[in-house]
Amino acid sequence: MQLIDTLNKLKSDEIFNEFKKNNKYAYFSYGFKIMGEKDLDGWQLGFYTKDNDKVTTFTVSRDKIEVNPEEEVFKKPSMKVNEINLEKIKLPLEQIMDKANEFKKKNYPNEIDQKIIVIVQNLEGFGDIWNITFITKAFNTLNIKISTEDGKILKHNLSSVFDFKKEG
Repeated sequence: MQLIDTLNKLKSDEIFNEFKKNNKYAYFSYGFKIMGEKDLDGWQLGFYTKDNDKVTTFTVSRDKIEVNPEEEVFKKPSMKVNEINLEKIKLPLEQIMDKANEFKKKNYPNEIDQKIIVIVQNLEGFGDIWNITFITKAFNTLNIKISTEDGKILKHNLSSVFDFKKEG
């Protein structure tokens, strides 16, 4: 399912409308998807409420919509959670993935992916982006930030998953 179609499906749902009635100022802050996971065929859509600095996530699949309990936002204290401007999402995910895969094949031909995590979000310094992370068989992560408007690659980084280990 395309992101915009999924959002429209959510917005027409009774559960979401009840949430919005009680959280008038909550806004769409992220969409999350793991590519190729059969049991995760839909999207997780996050709505941020600035008043309490929390996010409510809706899991939207082809046949059901579930709301997850409100939770803390995973971010640095100084970081702002921005609203996504849906009008700036001009390219479908398939086109974005084609660009990401083409870039990976050209620049990182030896990296073979096992999982692909897709996040659409608005990041300070980048604006609205597709944040694509390939987790590879060599225990590396290739992160590619792609503009939602024109598909331009804004930044990329390859690192080992072992680099994420906290210093002792």
